Formats: sequence, C-alpha cells, structure tokens
Amino acid sequence: MGKTISFVNNKGGCGKTTTVCAVGQAWANMGKKILLIDLDSQSNLTSIITDTDPANQEWETTLEDAFVGGPEFGLPIIKVTEQIDIVPSDLDLSNFDKDTSRYTGREYLLADLIETVKANYDFILLDCPPALGLITYNALVASDYLCLISNADGLSYRGMKMVASLYNEVIGNKRLNPDLKMLGAIVTRYEKNNLSDLFLEKIKNDLGDLVIEPVIRKATKVSQAASFQQDLYSYDPSGKATQDYLKVSAELLQRIEILLAVLAHS
Repeated sequence: MGKTISFVNNKGGCGKTTTVCAVGQAWANMGKKILLIDLDSQSNLTSIITDTDPANQEWETTLEDAFVGGPEFGLPIIKVTEQIDIVPSDLDLSNFDKDTSRYTGREYLLADLIETVKANYDFILLDCPPALGLITYNALVASDYLCLISNADGLSYRGMKMVASLYNEVIGNKRLNPDLKMLGAIVTRYEKNNLSDLFLEKIKNDLGDLVIEPVIRKATKVSQAASFQQDLYSYDPSGKATQDYLKVSAELLQRIEILLAVLAHS
C-alpha cells in the first residue's frame, strides 16, 4: 500500500516542485513505483514532468475534474515512464473552492481519491500550492507524512513555521489526521553567506534532527533541467545539487523505514 507524502511551504518559489521531481525521480531510479499529484493550479510539476504547457489545457481530464467527480470519477493518471505516473493539473484547479462548495467534508476529497489507487504505488508525492487553503488541508488529511521545504531565508522560514502550525492542528484533531507524521525539513537552494547561515541556524534550532542533511546547494543546472523539462539525474548527473538530492532522497527513505518499523512494534 503506497505511502503518501506532502511537500509543503506557505511561500512560493522555495523549491517544492523541484524537490518533488528530484525525489520522485530518484526513487523511481531505485525501482519504486511513483505517483506524482500536482496540487498547484500553476501546474509547474505537470509542465516539467510531461513536457507540456498546461496553459493550453491539453489534458482531457485533470485533478479538478476528479475533485468535482469524486472517487467514482477516479484520478486522471498519465503514464510518464515505466516507474512514474502523474495526475496533471491546470488553471481550472483555481476554481476548487467554487466547484466543490456544495460538498460536505471537503477536506476528505483528496484522501478519498487517493484511496482508490494507493495499492498500485510505493509512494504518492503531493506537490502542494504555496498557500494554506483547503487544497493544502486536503493534502495533509490524505498524507502519511509531511515534508517541509524551505530556503534559508526569512520569508521561507516564516512560511515553514506556518505549515508546522497547520500540521499541529491536523494531528490534534482525531477527525482529521492524527496519524500524520513529520518526516523532516529539506533546505533548498542554499548559498553560503551570512544571511543564509543565520536562517539555516534558526531552522536547525527549531527543528533539530528533523532537518534533513545535506542541505541542497544552489545550482543553475537544477533550474535549467526544470526549464528544459529534463530529468535532473540525466541532465547533470555529477552536479553538486544532484548529489545532494540523491543523498536526501536516500535519507527520506531511511526515515520512512524507521517510522514503519516503530509502528510495526507499537
């Protein structure tokens, strides 16, 4: 049964989509079966993974259709590679609140959709929007694990702390998702300077061992790979950020295995 992981920060531009791509591709290269779900109406994950322009609304059905149609409609899954599938989104997802307003229990819409496909995957990775609205609420309710994403700067740091507060709200309500586990925090686009070091220290002081090592160093080729819609590990296999992402992906797997072992013995 696949494990679902939300990648979240309340601030945009901090590397969530890049990280979802990098982790998903790393795990796929290890033989894991991966489903990526694009929860952001900007559709950057869809664009990078499928080499399309979501602004053209090329997909016959998207995640928004699934939210409106419900579990009976099912998730519109697109096969990308032998190991990676994706549920695409487009600008229609920005209508989520309006299109689902007639439903009760809207915070469970995503969980109900994912339940229909969990058995087909090792991991389901959720690329969350840079907002703490109902879509992100859905993600946390549907997830087994939460992974915080942050740059080492003030705005990302504050956005991350806001997500941590939402996490506490979700696990504190037995009707939402008290079993949601904090997997850790990934610091991305790190460039050594006094300001970055200050906020990296703040993050480590706040989260301690939850900070996943190594931090992801800033590298132009990471942005280039995304812009050219290329797999990072093929585009820049020996790059410093590529190697950082490989180590972080391995560390995430190890943390999940530890949490599962603890659960099995509890």
